[in-house]
Amino acid sequence: MHPCAFLSRRLSKAERNYDVGNRELLAVKLALEEWRHWLEGADQPFIVWTDHKNLEYIKKAKRLNSRQARWALFFNRFAFSLSYRPGSRNVKPDALSRLFDPEPKAKEPETILPLTCVVGAVTWPIETEVKQANGGAPSPSGCPDNRLFVPPELRPQVIHWAHTSLLSCHPGVRRTMFVISRRFWWPSMEPEVREYVEACSVCARNKTTSRARMGLLQPLPIPSRPWSDISIDFVTGLPVSQGNTTVLTVVDRFSKMVRFIAMPKLPSAKETAEVMMTNIFRVHGFPRDIVSDRGPQFVSRFWREFCRLIGAQVSLTSGYHPEANGQTERLNQQLETGLRCVTSQNPSTWSKHLVWVEYAHNSLPTSATGFSPFNCALGY
Repeated sequence: MHPCAFLSRRLSKAERNYDVGNRELLAVKLALEEWRHWLEGADQPFIVWTDHKNLEYIKKAKRLNSRQARWALFFNRFAFSLSYRPGSRNVKPDALSRLFDPEPKAKEPETILPLTCVVGAVTWPIETEVKQANGGAPSPSGCPDNRLFVPPELRPQVIHWAHTSLLSCHPGVRRTMFVISRRFWWPSMEPEVREYVEACSVCARNKTTSRARMGLLQPLPIPSRPWSDISIDFVTGLPVSQGNTTVLTVVDRFSKMVRFIAMPKLPSAKETAEVMMTNIFRVHGFPRDIVSDRGPQFVSRFWREFCRLIGAQVSLTSGYHPEANGQTERLNQQLETGLRCVTSQNPSTWSKHLVWVEYAHNSLPTSATGFSPFNCALGY
């Protein structure tokens, strides 16, 4: 069942003098007049619901005033019964009786509770050690109020924590500085961080050069909103980990947010579409453009028809030229580097650490935007 029509109007000057019972009865009369072509002579009796209980007795009343008597004669032309419904359940007709305000007043902004009041503040063990080392002594001049001053004996430990934690996964100098500067401070922080990162043996063994090749590339257009334009690719040849050997990488070209999805093997076009629907599209919506290489999954008729049905354009890179999909290729490199760094002792556990590498990338600022992907895509 659904409504066929709605009706409301203002009371005239004389009608405003009616008591509550007569006003409610007037509403019934106006409705029957307005929809007489539907209701008069109907095959089945109909019900008039009202939140004024006294109207149930109007047909049984022995004494009526002149107005009610005239209306009662009009009501005899219709086969209906009056039934009572509490005002709390009679919300739709009640809304039409309210005074319309074309310029509603804006609500006063309410203070939102800080996250610490909801989930509690997150405290790392290294913070406790720094506080104990300071012994309650005041911070030196130049130290921001919301940062902890790190004494010289704990600085290597703080840098090691920020650089090797699963929440950061061996980032470069700039990102390691970002992790430290959110909580700690000391005067010579940047040169000490740079010295540590450049001397990190794990990074030296697992990271490759990112120097650009000679020549010019035409950049892809900048999207206007998150997850409207994405790039996808596969990382293959990984050691077996929990039955998985392949990672599907999906990059939002606007916010630089990534999604890493472990898979048992290189999927077909149909399997790729199912994985994208389950993990990406149901969360972020359908994209406008999908950039990929010329893998067999992406040049197939099934993939092209799938993208046509969801309204996405298929953009393929040049053959043997991965630089055309530079964002995804760069993310693939960072993924492999991050996994090598956090699983250097046991490479077969990369599947378990994949979520940490994804979180580390999405929570740290990127050089392209100056903000973290979480901030660009979600606003916080």
